[in-house]
Amino acid sequence: MSILTNSLLLLILFAVLGVAADFAVRNIKYIASVLKMRLFAFGILLGLITTLPELSVGINATIDKAASLSAGNLLGGVIVLFGLVLGTSLFLNRQIDTDDNLKTLIPEMAVIFSPVLFGLDGHFGLLDGLMMIGLYLALLYYLYRANHAFGGSHFGLIDKNKIARAALLSIFGIIFILLASHWIVEISLNLLRYFGISKLLMGILVFSIGTNLPEITITVTSWRKKISELSLSHLLSSAFTNTLVLGVLASIQPISFTLGPAYWILMFFIILLLMSFLSFYHSGKKMDRREGLILLLIYVVFLAVNLLIIK
Repeated sequence: MSILTNSLLLLILFAVLGVAADFAVRNIKYIASVLKMRLFAFGILLGLITTLPELSVGINATIDKAASLSAGNLLGGVIVLFGLVLGTSLFLNRQIDTDDNLKTLIPEMAVIFSPVLFGLDGHFGLLDGLMMIGLYLALLYYLYRANHAFGGSHFGLIDKNKIARAALLSIFGIIFILLASHWIVEISLNLLRYFGISKLLMGILVFSIGTNLPEITITVTSWRKKISELSLSHLLSSAFTNTLVLGVLASIQPISFTLGPAYWILMFFIILLLMSFLSFYHSGKKMDRREGLILLLIYVVFLAVNLLIIK
């Protein structure tokens, strides 16, 4: 197939991936709301579910011996979540309230940043993978203690037919996610061979946007409805769940990549975004449109710098 055809198919598949993930999320969200899960548990669940595209792409990339593609995808996803998704949500919705509490936020930031440190040798091995999984589980336990309980409220009247239907539709959504991600990896590998772009950089620039379509969809929906739908707990959960996914993938098969400008640029901008987010979160129990614009500008500069290093 021609380059144009492959590129168009890739765009269509990313759209299918986003729609399928959103479909699965909406139905799982319905189940969670019917079961009256607490906000903390719901944020964790939603973060796990919206990371399905990253996990499915990562598994397919690992099978196709292109694991560094998923590493770039997951690390670049941090830039997308805090720069593009949160920045856009703040800019369009104008304000998101925060609790000004760093007790749980700082450990979350540490887990989100940890893969960058593990990758300083250009390799994610079995030990790195197990440590990332351990950090994720330790964070969950800490958040569980800090929030007292995952959930659990009383159950009201439950329509079993609606629950069963939502569960079935969620499964269909997940199947489409897995199928779309398989073909995305196959087509992307063909494009990589043609353009000569490294798998790590392809993951950082392209896959990190495509697999975060569920989060981007939530942002666009909140703008159209003129309400602030983006949950910070969901955004943070999506970001630190990337650490879990990378840990799982590294445990299945070691991931190696070349340390070069793309990685150092990525590291610099992740630090810049996380420090900016911490500062904004801690200032005045809210984040506003001006701060969203700053996050968006950081993301735009990140893209521009990466495009300059592509030869």
